[in-house]
Amino acid sequence: MTAHLDLSASQHARIEEIFVEHKRFRAAYRRFDECRASFGYSAEPECMLVLGPSGVGKSTLMRRYLAHNPLQRTGEGLQVPVLSATIPVPATMKNMATSLLDRLEDPFADRGTLLQKTRRLRRLLKECRVELIILDEFQHFIERDSDRVILDVSDWLKNLISETAVPVVLIGLPHARRVLVANEQLRRRFSHQLHLQPFGWGDDASREEFRRILEAVDLALQMERPSGFAEMADRFHAASRGLIAITMKLIRAAAHQACREKAACVERRHLARAFEERVFPDDNRPNPFLDGWDGSVIAPAPMGELPDTAASIQKPVRRKPRLSDSLHV
Repeated sequence: MTAHLDLSASQHARIEEIFVEHKRFRAAYRRFDECRASFGYSAEPECMLVLGPSGVGKSTLMRRYLAHNPLQRTGEGLQVPVLSATIPVPATMKNMATSLLDRLEDPFADRGTLLQKTRRLRRLLKECRVELIILDEFQHFIERDSDRVILDVSDWLKNLISETAVPVVLIGLPHARRVLVANEQLRRRFSHQLHLQPFGWGDDASREEFRRILEAVDLALQMERPSGFAEMADRFHAASRGLIAITMKLIRAAAHQACREKAACVERRHLARAFEERVFPDDNRPNPFLDGWDGSVIAPAPMGELPDTAASIQKPVRRKPRLSDSLHV
């Protein structure tokens, strides 16, 4: 009995740990490395904006990069080669400084004026030997209620980059690009942009890569026999619309159920149940894993590009008092 429980626990753990470093992921990972490599070598640090809809793999990319570049505690103190934080809501200069100070284990992260926090942050970035900053949820630089860009926060970030020479990677939803449209100087620093898209079905190369990922995941499950995910690629794409996070969510839920039933592989009925319980489609899409599915695959909507002009957005808002030049003290 104990051996059976251990085996079951091992199977479930394997399901959760599955990760496939596909072609797009590796290319994006290299871009992170390129930004980090510019620290201390380039006159101006190479910063990057990563854009993509929810579920395309942005957060996974960040987590994997952080896992491969962890903080270390040495005799010289805390070393944080890659500093990460989630942009808070509301996004203010003081909240931003507090979040970064907290990640650097400043015991007084929430204390002091903006000027005092900024000075401590600059000192800790140097002492902890930070070579790259990754900020997630960049769209929080846009006010939810007014849909206006908060210029003070973006100016504060621009000055932080200028004064510390630490490269920054910003991660956010597609509409976050309007922040750069509104702030020309920040836009110049983030001229490198990476657009992560869902896997398309109409494009041969994208469709084939999607199939290869499904095949690799099928193999990684190490079940008694293959589940044939690649042969169901059209069904997976219809269920997830090409979003890798939704695809993996479906597979994990179905695989857990198959293991509980001691099934030899993940069957289509497991996937059908996972779709009903985990995906919650809001457009009355039919369950593509049922026999009655009509075979329709909906192409993901392309990630729209905003014109490179401030006229396309609502008037930016600048908060008072304006202290974004505090880094120059």
